[in-house]
Amino acid sequence: MSKKNHPLRFNVGYIIHETPGYAKDISFEFPFYELDEDLTAKDFKGELLFTRTQKGILLEAHLWAVIPTECIRCLDATLSEVDSRFTELYAFDHRTETESGLIVPEDGYIDITDLAREYLLLDTPTTPLCKPDCAGLCPICGENLNHGQCDCEPEAIDPRLAKLKDLLDDE
Repeated sequence: MSKKNHPLRFNVGYIIHETPGYAKDISFEFPFYELDEDLTAKDFKGELLFTRTQKGILLEAHLWAVIPTECIRCLDATLSEVDSRFTELYAFDHRTETESGLIVPEDGYIDITDLAREYLLLDTPTTPLCKPDCAGLCPICGENLNHGQCDCEPEAIDPRLAKLKDLLDDE
């Protein structure tokens, strides 16, 4: 896909000539969207607000997506819903540049693909589960206990910790 026809590339050049405070809302929705070779978002939606400020163009973004993850208990592939909000300033020049180093491009088109990918990955749940009652893997043989029981015998409990097991049994 050519850079000029990129769906997450927005024309904000006209906002530069507006007075500070001018704002433009943009929404998008894609059933599938490949943010990079390693990240494809399903049901990818976004609401963007571009606002002209004294220093540049402020982007306030709210993104939603369903992305592939791995269950932390059984390691099966699963999908996780991600809800991400972020604010970034695209400065008019290097004198008003922020830590992120974003500058309004000379052609007036801002491509948020890299930002969207970064924030969606940052906001991905750190403990995704394939289902709330995931049984996980057998600690001895590694069998996925969601697909059936294994024939492993439970390991003997360290006698120093046996009292702790008694406490759990009392519950």
